[in-house]
Amino acid sequence: MDIDAYSFLNPSPNLREMTVLRLLTQNPSLSQEALARSVGVVPSMVNRYLKEFEDEGLLIKEGENRRNMRYVLSENGKYRLQYLTIAFLSEVAKLYSESRGIFRDVFDYLEKTHYRRLLLYGAGIIGGILVDALKTEGFELVGFIDDSSIKQHDTFRGLRVYAPEEVLQMEYDGVIIASFRHAKRITAKASSLQLKSILIFKIADDGKVSLAISDQLSQPEA
Repeated sequence: MDIDAYSFLNPSPNLREMTVLRLLTQNPSLSQEALARSVGVVPSMVNRYLKEFEDEGLLIKEGENRRNMRYVLSENGKYRLQYLTIAFLSEVAKLYSESRGIFRDVFDYLEKTHYRRLLLYGAGIIGGILVDALKTEGFELVGFIDDSSIKQHDTFRGLRVYAPEEVLQMEYDGVIIASFRHAKRITAKASSLQLKSILIFKIADDGKVSLAISDQLSQPEA
């Protein structure tokens, strides 16, 4: 697990403890420096963790010096790792449930309109968020559209990035405008190309997310 990838989820002592124990289960010969890099802390903190684990009977040190040192989990250490993993998964499941609730209106609208095959216009941060959310719910993502020639014909988040004109003959149900700063311009461009079922991803002041129908289009029947 790359802790640094989650800037809003501050690593707790429990998370660091679980990460160290899991890494040692996979490779008891890991050096303190390697553990520190993986956990995202300084080596002195890893040294403190290892000493505490040894004092609590969670691991057994094998070897005469740091060069051949091994940190082997005891039975109590294995039980502790199992407990921490269960607690971690419980919190992740709760977080997933809450994040799914944030996108509930988006999912409900797409289900109601039978939009299953989708193009995302904007290969950026918002587009990446939508990829994760929509894939989890089983929607089929055809690819990205982007006006940047640098991004076109490349891949982003595992999806092909197309120039706007390239998607005119493609089969899809709807296009989601995945941009805040350039939403108005992108919507106008999509409308000028007569892309069908243009939807704009919005976040309200209260943090609620939704899809708005482009002003240039009439609302499709449910």
